[in-house]
Amino acid sequence: MQETLLRVFVVGLGLLMCPRDDPGVEEWDDIVNKDMQRPEEKLLREEEKLDQEISIAEWERDYLWYIWNTFSVISMIRFCWKYLNRNSQTTQVAASPVTCAADEVQLPDIGTLHDFYAKYVQESSQKKWRKDEFLEGFSNDLLDAMRTICGKNGSMVIEDFQMLSACNIIVPLTPPKPFSFHIQLCNHKGRDFSNMPVCGQIKLLENKKTQDCPCQTSDADEDMVCLLHSDHNENIRTEITEVCDGFLCSKNTPFLSKSLVSRWFQSTIKQAWRLISHKYEFELNIHYIDAPGALVIRFKSGKKITFSMNPVVTFNNDAYFFITPWSSSDLDTFWRLSLTSYEDHLLEHLSKRLPENACHIQALEIARFLHKRQTAMTGSSALKDFHFKTALMHLLLTTDPRHWNANCVDSRLRDLLSFIERSLEKKVLKHILIGNSLTEVIELPAELIRAKPVNLFHPLVVHNCMYRNAMTHFQEMLRNAYMMVDDYAKYTERAN
Repeated sequence: MQETLLRVFVVGLGLLMCPRDDPGVEEWDDIVNKDMQRPEEKLLREEEKLDQEISIAEWERDYLWYIWNTFSVISMIRFCWKYLNRNSQTTQVAASPVTCAADEVQLPDIGTLHDFYAKYVQESSQKKWRKDEFLEGFSNDLLDAMRTICGKNGSMVIEDFQMLSACNIIVPLTPPKPFSFHIQLCNHKGRDFSNMPVCGQIKLLENKKTQDCPCQTSDADEDMVCLLHSDHNENIRTEITEVCDGFLCSKNTPFLSKSLVSRWFQSTIKQAWRLISHKYEFELNIHYIDAPGALVIRFKSGKKITFSMNPVVTFNNDAYFFITPWSSSDLDTFWRLSLTSYEDHLLEHLSKRLPENACHIQALEIARFLHKRQTAMTGSSALKDFHFKTALMHLLLTTDPRHWNANCVDSRLRDLLSFIERSLEKKVLKHILIGNSLTEVIELPAELIRAKPVNLFHPLVVHNCMYRNAMTHFQEMLRNAYMMVDDYAKYTERAN
């Protein structure tokens, strides 16, 4: 009985404590399931959010890429437009004449120009005399040593040198006997001689004796006595032949090579300097390898003297052929012809017609001074000193001599600058001698009298960059003319 009651009590207590259909248990299960689902939903939302951020970043990156490409295309179009516009403007400037500014160039008054020329141009020329005297003595000593070297190896014969101007020395070369030079002037057909208005080739010839007797050979001793041939035998026959591949000649030709002559001349200078360097307390160096005689003397004090000693081949006594540095290898056998001596004779002849104390030399030297100062400021150009000299002689030939009196230096200087400016605009400056009928008083070689006129500005026609550089250089010189004269005078006064 008691056991039955105990079992009933335990079953009732179990039903009360853990009913089979208890709703609390189901709610608990739901709560547990919800708590498990929340992290999954959170992860899904964060994943969706991350996907959205990634897609937004990709869209922004693509958007920036399209913007950058669009900006690049627009910039490229704008750059090309500016470039084409600038080129068209440059073409128009090159095609149209430059506004003449030389007629209105600002210059000091006549009295200032006279004082400037007397105090600074002439005085500086007088100071150069002492340097010229030193160079003359040194060059004479150096060339004597070079002749000793050439006499030993039987190479070219070095003649007496000439000082053309300050620091400009020419050394004529001649071949030893029985050799000689024959000049062939060129006609400019089929080749580009833009940097050489007048040029020619130098052919090496040999005067051969045709008899077979040993006394008639070129290497016969002077003391040889021949029983068959007397000293003045008129029956001795000679034959002039070309010397192909001769000494200092271009390969497979009888023509003198500029490059070989340059290397030989520089080598001879070095050997001669080694012989006499113990007598001097300075150094002698070659300034430019491409220029055969560009030399510089360096003193221990730091001062230096730059000068040129150029090998030349004379032509008709007063003219000579010289080497142009930095010329093309295709033109190695073509030498430029200089007519400086004939031009000096013409200038001297024209000066005799002018009034006493004429201003033509003053105008020329002041123009050269302006050109030199502008070159020191902005660098060299195709415009050279001899262009100013040529322009002056053209003016002297065509202008009334009475207009060159001393009180007209400012007007004549403007005329000279205007002539150069017009010549630059037209890219034409005729050689004063060749093909000019007004210079018949100067006895030129027959080949040059029959030649056509030569344009000294032909390089400006061929090379447009040289033309623009020369025009810019000249216009800057005109703008700075007053300032350069005034500043140089003040600087020299302070230095003194």
